[in-house]
Amino acid sequence: MRQSIRQRLLVGTIISGSVLAIAGAASAQTAAVAGTAPQAPLDQEAAQIEEVIVTGSRIRRDPTNAPTPLIQVNREQLLTTGQTSVINYLATLPVLSNSTIPSDTTGNLNTGGLSLPNLRALGSNRTLTLVDGRRHVGAAQGSLAVDIDAIPRLLIENIEIITGGASSVYGADAVSGVLNFLLRKDFDGLEVDANWGMVNQDGQANRRVSVLGGVNLLDDRLNIYAHGEYDRTDGVNVADIDWLMEGRVFGAAGTAVDADPTSARNDGEIDVVPFSHVRRLDRMPWGQTTLANAQRPSALNDPDVPLTNCTTVTSANCYSVDPTRTFVYDGPTARLANFGERIGNVGANRGHNIGGDGIPVHQFAGLSRTPATESQRFQVGANFAVSDTVKLTAEYKTITEDNFLASQPTFFDAFLNNDSRGAGEVNQLRSQTQFDLRLDNAFLPANVLAAINANMVTNYNNPTATTPGTPQTPVSRQWARHAAFGPDRTQTNQREIERFVIALEGSMSRLGFVDNVNWDLSYVYGEARNVNVERGVDSQRWALAADAVRDNAGVLGTPGAIVCRSRLIAASNPGRTAADGTGGLRDDFRIGRAGTVGDDLRDTVEGQRALSQCTPLNIFGAGNQSQAALDYIDAAITVSHTNEQEQLLGAVSGQLWDFWGAGEIGIALGAEHRREYAQGIGRSATTGDRWLLLNTGADFAGAEYQSDEIFGELSLPLFRDSWLGDYAELSGSYRFADYTTVGKTEVYGVNLVYRPIADIAFKTSFNSSIRVPDLSENFAPLTQTFFNMPVDPCATTNINAPFSANYTAEKRSNRIANCTALAAAQGRSFDFAGATATNTDDFNPNYGSGVGGVAGGNPFLKPEQSDSFTFSTVLEPRFIPNLTLVLDYYEIEITDAIASITAQQAANNCVDGSSLNSAACATIFRRDPTPGREFYIGAPAGDPFGGFIQGSVNFAAFTTRGLDFTARYSLDLEETTGHDWGRLNYSIGGLWLLEQEFFTNSADPTDGTEFASTAVIGGGLPRVRFSSSLTWTPTDTLNLNWTADWQSAQDIVSPRDFINDVDARPADSLNTGNFTRHDFTVKWQARDDVSVRVGVVNAFDAEQSRYLAGALYSNFDPYGRRFFIGLNYRPN
Repeated sequence: MRQSIRQRLLVGTIISGSVLAIAGAASAQTAAVAGTAPQAPLDQEAAQIEEVIVTGSRIRRDPTNAPTPLIQVNREQLLTTGQTSVINYLATLPVLSNSTIPSDTTGNLNTGGLSLPNLRALGSNRTLTLVDGRRHVGAAQGSLAVDIDAIPRLLIENIEIITGGASSVYGADAVSGVLNFLLRKDFDGLEVDANWGMVNQDGQANRRVSVLGGVNLLDDRLNIYAHGEYDRTDGVNVADIDWLMEGRVFGAAGTAVDADPTSARNDGEIDVVPFSHVRRLDRMPWGQTTLANAQRPSALNDPDVPLTNCTTVTSANCYSVDPTRTFVYDGPTARLANFGERIGNVGANRGHNIGGDGIPVHQFAGLSRTPATESQRFQVGANFAVSDTVKLTAEYKTITEDNFLASQPTFFDAFLNNDSRGAGEVNQLRSQTQFDLRLDNAFLPANVLAAINANMVTNYNNPTATTPGTPQTPVSRQWARHAAFGPDRTQTNQREIERFVIALEGSMSRLGFVDNVNWDLSYVYGEARNVNVERGVDSQRWALAADAVRDNAGVLGTPGAIVCRSRLIAASNPGRTAADGTGGLRDDFRIGRAGTVGDDLRDTVEGQRALSQCTPLNIFGAGNQSQAALDYIDAAITVSHTNEQEQLLGAVSGQLWDFWGAGEIGIALGAEHRREYAQGIGRSATTGDRWLLLNTGADFAGAEYQSDEIFGELSLPLFRDSWLGDYAELSGSYRFADYTTVGKTEVYGVNLVYRPIADIAFKTSFNSSIRVPDLSENFAPLTQTFFNMPVDPCATTNINAPFSANYTAEKRSNRIANCTALAAAQGRSFDFAGATATNTDDFNPNYGSGVGGVAGGNPFLKPEQSDSFTFSTVLEPRFIPNLTLVLDYYEIEITDAIASITAQQAANNCVDGSSLNSAACATIFRRDPTPGREFYIGAPAGDPFGGFIQGSVNFAAFTTRGLDFTARYSLDLEETTGHDWGRLNYSIGGLWLLEQEFFTNSADPTDGTEFASTAVIGGGLPRVRFSSSLTWTPTDTLNLNWTADWQSAQDIVSPRDFINDVDARPADSLNTGNFTRHDFTVKWQARDDVSVRVGVVNAFDAEQSRYLAGALYSNFDPYGRRFFIGLNYRPN
């Protein structure tokens, strides 16, 4: 594709422009020879057209001849919409439909509440956001992506959006396009705008008041203005969203109703069906306790339940929830769990049920769906006419924002047994999320203890094709596992943004041989600060507090009091002995440090604190925890992030000569210096010498880059009012930059505009662009992160899963071969294909909790390279007044794309190719030391990297092609019907997505995944999406608007894959079905200075397909029917 763009389109554009230039010159010469001068009226009309700078170029020109496709959004559209923020409105535009809105940020670190535009779904870091053509400081640590909530709403005049590369005009990062926010100038008067709007149909709302005031002084030479805004949005939790609380499940692990044998991919029974009102019994707050057991394996001809015998105390295979072995807690008492109507037949551990105990199934995935946010935004500025041709502009803004969100609860597995350590030893801390407890635990209910002591485990022999596994002799196993889910992990972000701009701009009628000179010189300084507080628990303190016993002798003061075992041991053995570090007060976190330091809890300051402050914690059941114990295990990390940006920008433009009567040659030259700086401190200091279930790691030491850039543009009118047509222009742009990180770069652009007649125009462009790695991608330190709910691509059950859009027969074959090679390298062997008549040799890992790992930056990244091509047709037929039609075709290809794949993607990439992907495999570690888990993804306790490493690398490529379409029509009903019924205005704008392919397999660059017309979590990519708006204005004081947002069906599973396994799911579940959201707004001009607006968003309460279950797809508007009311006051 790259060759086709660079050669076919670029060469074609240049040749076409050259031919037109020659013809235009010949035309001018012919006219001169004939002695016929151009008609004066036409010249006068042309001279009256105001030439302006339009986003996409620095050369002033007739806006109808703008060289690149342009989408405009005005202030009225932003204020009258029912969407409660600018980003929520922009995200309804198809070109920006995958933008990051606040509800997309609840699962990410430090980004809660941000609003980041994302053109063409290529990533917010590939969209350049400008304010009046100048840079704006980025919001997230080390990132250049702009939080557009920081741009004052009432000050916005227009938003101009160009799609396609624009780095030669504006610099790096304009890979998929540019958003340029144009602010109001010389505002005189007062304007107040207030809005109350629901953000969820359950009543959560946004409240906003904006005030703008300005005054002209000194005979209108000086304008001073001030803007203030208060904005508060309620948080939306899972429990607030009605359809999520319906508990829809479709295809979740443990809920399938049939498993196909390996020999028959289609056994005629549907594998998964949808369920509603589902609860999850194995994820209850403060947990459930399951006695060691083994589930009877099914016959191989119907392998619903695999053979998962119980062999070691820590094996997840031992703890499948079971109606006769699983206890839940009502206050301090325990009882066998009520499984209600248990659903799902497949798998050993099936913890989903309808009715009975448990929590709503989607509540565990994350509490917050939209962060709670409160913001204050202020901006002041002045414009001063130094002379008739020179203007001085200055502006300053300051913003504060606080937001809060809660994610998944903390999670631990406590293995109840007397095998690992004795009564005189502290419990074993196996990992950040796993520890042992002895059976003398003071909080363990007597009936649970009795059940554990009497527990017998029956393992099973291999099943045959027709017979389930036969039971072996039961053996005594006094083991149980308490799966504890504790306090929620929360985040608060306290953001501050300051930005200062000072600019001089002026004009001259002539400078040397250049006419109509315009120049500007500006300096921008921006600073974004964020204090992020992430709250969770201290893993070591949790384990010590949970290891509670009775102080029968009153060693610590009160006989029979419940105390921490560790404190009792310390008081009973105050003199440290050589054996302490290997048993009594062994410090599993710090053990192995130089000499004996760290072997014993008393060897370090933090160990001493943990020991002396230990407060017993009852982990058995919700509501049984003392506040003192919760305070003891509580932990927080506070990180202060800073982004700084400086930009010094100068540009001059003008007109040269008119050689052949087509118009003056336009020219623009400029230079830019930019500095970006980022820092994040506090993570290391607030972590200290503690083992926290949080994102721990090193501080982000200050890092920066600087760039020095020069740029230029040239526009060459080819002809005007010629026999070849009405007008044509060839233009080009070039930029050279020198970065302190990546060195020298060059980019360019070529544009051609051709208007054969006044009614129609054709525009085409080719642009090369770059994106320089941001500071976070380059220099972020390694910090802890988690791989939650791993889906191991080497698991036999996953290898033999139904085919889907992203899992094909070829990938299945590759996985079998590659997983076999991985296991062989460790001296192990498994039946990954499920080919044998038994499943005892299968590899079916059971990850009881998340796997810890690290993520960080890569200082060796290269810039991304991008080529884009556009071809536009603009039709404004004179025979249909007030009609405009626009078609914009685009192609974008990004190579050397910087991508940070998830641990799940890396695990898949490791084994999905035709051979092992060494780069991906090197980031996934299968070295869990726990017996029976040696091939699991994981690492020993205390390992500095954990089970995986995530980081950014240059290996991906992205390609996208599509067609934007716009139509606008205005109709005066009196002219049409003879009745004064007002005016109708209709517009429709949409996108036909032809291709959206991502290549993220570093071992096989041709291995692409097509996302066009697929449902993607966070925001789908429909093949066709459009928004239509019909406004009726019956009088000067009233208008009524109906807006419809329509999306074509998106594939959940590709039909091509479905035919390989037609019983995998119901036939009507392959796609989402079409989706339409209807909004209605009424605006009433109550007085000359007061207007009121009311309306409803998603009037018919449209919801996403039930086959998407509980995953949140923001493009389907998950928040239901909601109302809004607003008022605007503009005194005369």
